[in-house]
Amino acid sequence: MKPTLPALTALATAAALATLACNSDDKALKPDQKPPTSGVPSTPPDPSAPGKKEVQAPLAAEPAPAESPRLADLPPLKDLQAKIPGFFQNNVGRRLYVQVDKALYKPGETVWIKSWDLQARDLKGSANIQGVRYELVSPKGAVVLKKRTQVQNGTATNDFEIPEGVQGGEYQIRAIADDGVKVERPIIVSTYEPPRVKKKLEFVRKAYGAGDEVTATLEVKRPTGEPMANKTVTAVIRLDDAELPRVNVTTNAEGGALVKFTLPANIERGDGLLTVLVEDGGVTESVSKSVPILLKKLQFSFYPEGGQIVAGQAGRVYFEAKNPIGKPADVEGKIVDDHGNAVGTFTSYHDGLGRFELTPNTGRTYHAEITKPVGITEHFALPMAAEDGCNLRSFDDFDGQDAALRVAVRCATPRKVVVVGMVRENLLDAAAVDVKANEPAIVYLKSADAALAKAQGIARVTLFDEKLVPLAERLVYRNRRQSLQVKVKPDQETYTPREQVALKIETLDADGKPMPAEVALSVVDDTVVSFADDKQGHMLSKLFLEPEVPGKVEEPNVYFDLTEKKSATAMDLLMGTRGWRKFEWAPVMNPPPPMATGMAEGGAIGGLGMRGVGRGGGGKGRGFGAGPGGAVRIADDEADDVVMEMAEMAPPPVAAMPAPPKAAKRPAPEPQAF
Repeated sequence: MKPTLPALTALATAAALATLACNSDDKALKPDQKPPTSGVPSTPPDPSAPGKKEVQAPLAAEPAPAESPRLADLPPLKDLQAKIPGFFQNNVGRRLYVQVDKALYKPGETVWIKSWDLQARDLKGSANIQGVRYELVSPKGAVVLKKRTQVQNGTATNDFEIPEGVQGGEYQIRAIADDGVKVERPIIVSTYEPPRVKKKLEFVRKAYGAGDEVTATLEVKRPTGEPMANKTVTAVIRLDDAELPRVNVTTNAEGGALVKFTLPANIERGDGLLTVLVEDGGVTESVSKSVPILLKKLQFSFYPEGGQIVAGQAGRVYFEAKNPIGKPADVEGKIVDDHGNAVGTFTSYHDGLGRFELTPNTGRTYHAEITKPVGITEHFALPMAAEDGCNLRSFDDFDGQDAALRVAVRCATPRKVVVVGMVRENLLDAAAVDVKANEPAIVYLKSADAALAKAQGIARVTLFDEKLVPLAERLVYRNRRQSLQVKVKPDQETYTPREQVALKIETLDADGKPMPAEVALSVVDDTVVSFADDKQGHMLSKLFLEPEVPGKVEEPNVYFDLTEKKSATAMDLLMGTRGWRKFEWAPVMNPPPPMATGMAEGGAIGGLGMRGVGRGGGGKGRGFGAGPGGAVRIADDEADDVVMEMAEMAPPPVAAMPAPPKAAKRPAPEPQAF
C-alpha cells in the first residue's frame, strides 16, 4: 500500500498573504502518567465540539444614516489635503518580515529563510536597499552564524545549517538591512521526537474562577491528516497538587471533542493543569495546557471610543482585562454609578476584550464590578466624562461590505470639524462638516482610487477642529477579506518513498481572478508543525496589523482566520483597545528635515510615529501624560526626554483605578444589557 502524501503547509506571499496552521503543545506520555483506563465515566460526542473548518459568511454592515453635507471650501481642509502627500513622500515607512520553512529544528537541519523589506505605502521593495545580513542568534545572544545576501525588489533568501551539538532553546533569525534596520523571527532548536498523533487543545475562555465549569476544545488527527473519529480519550485534571476526577470524552466524526469539568468552590493557589491522554496503536501520547485560573487580582483598562466620553452623549467604551502577569482574562461584570445603581452589564468577547455603551450623566461617576470569575472584589473606575468635547463613533463594518468608512461625530457645542482617514500613509479621504450641538454629523470616507478603496489594513480616522487640533481618533480595520487565495494541488494523490512530487500552485485575488504572485513554499512533516505550536504572526499580521498597534498581540493570526466565528468582531475589539493610540500631526503641518534611517524593532520603521497609551499597551515608543496648562506631554519611554508638546488633544484612555466611595443611595434606574 502506498503511503498517503503528508499534509503540506503552503506559505505564499504577494502584496499580502500567509497561512500557517498552528497547533498546541504535544509531548510524550510521562512515566508517572497512566493511559486511559476503564471505569472513568465517558461522554458521547458533543454537538458543539470542533468540526470541519468552513469559511464563515461575511457579517453585514451596520446601517448608517445618510451622509451630512460637506463643507468644500474650508481652508484648513485644503491645507491638510495638500500637506499629507508631501509629508509621506519624504517620510516613507517600511514593513519587514522574515519567513522560515518551519518553526522547530533539530541540530544539523537546514533553516531556509526568506525576508521582505517593503514600503508601507504600496508594499513595494525600495530601490535604496541593496543587501541584507542574516544572523543565527543563540538563546544567550551570541551570533552563531551570519551571511550577507543581495536584495532584489525588497526580497532576499538564504539558509543556515544548524551546527551539530548546539544547545537547545529559542534562537533568533535576525535580518539586518544595509541601513541598519532589523527584524527578528524566533525558532526552536531541540532534539525532539515527533508525535504519532496531531493534537490541539485550547480553552474556550481565557479565565476561570472557583466553581466555574471549564470547557476546552480538543482536535486529534493522524499524521496523514485523517481525523481520529469516535475515539475515546481521557482528561486528567490536577489542581494545587491534587487530581480531580478524570473525564472520558469521545471525538466526533471530525476528530473534535469538548472537555468539560467543574472547578471546586474553594481554590488555594490556582495552579491547574489539564492533560489529555490519547492512545493509538498501543502507544499513549499526551497534550497539556495550564488552566487559566484567576483569583482576586485583575488588570482592567477602559478605552473610550475616540478617546473620551462626553456628558450627556451616548458613547462606546472598549475594555481589556488581563491577569496579574499580563495574559488575557475573560470576565463578566456590571457598570455601577456613584449611587450604587447598576446602569449596564458587560461580557468580554475574545481574549479579555469587549465593549459596552454608556451615556454618562453630568457630575456622575461610574465604575465596573466583576461578577465572573468570582472573588474579584476590587472596583474599577471609569474616566470622568468631559463637560464639553466631541466623540467619534464608527459604524460597524467588520468584513468590508460597504465601500465607505462611515463615522458619526457628535459634539456638546456647535463647531466645524475635519475628519481624515489614512491607510498605510495613503490619504483615504478627508471631509469637513458642520456639527450641531448634540446632533450627529455623518461622514462617509471613500477613496476615488479603486485599489485604495479595496486595500486591506488599518485605517486611522482622526477628528480635527477648525484649527486642525486633533480632538479624537480611532482605528478601523478595513477589507479583512481582501486576501490572496493560494491553492496547492499535487500531481497525484499518493506517492511512494523517494518518488518525485510535482505541485501546481494557483494564486487568485479575493474575487477569484488569477493574480501574479511571489510564492515561498515549504514542504514539511505536518506533525512537526503541530508539535511546534508556533503562534508567531504570519505575513498578513506582520505587514498590516502588528506594526501599527503597541505591545504584543496574543495569537494574531486568529484575527485573520475566516473560519473562526469570532474573528471579525474580535478584530474590532483589538482596534478599540490595544490599537488605541495617538499620533503627532505637527510634523505633517510643519515637516522637519528628512530623518536619517536608524534601527527599528518589530518590523516597522518610519512614517508617522506610533504612540502607545494606556496600561497594558506595552511596546517601545512614546507615552502621553498631562503637561502644564492642559497640554499633552510626549516623552520618550527610554530616555524620558520631552520631544514635543501639543495642546488641547483628547486625553488618553484611563487604566482603571479603585473606585471612590459610594454616595447616598438613590432609586435605581432600569438596568440595561449591552
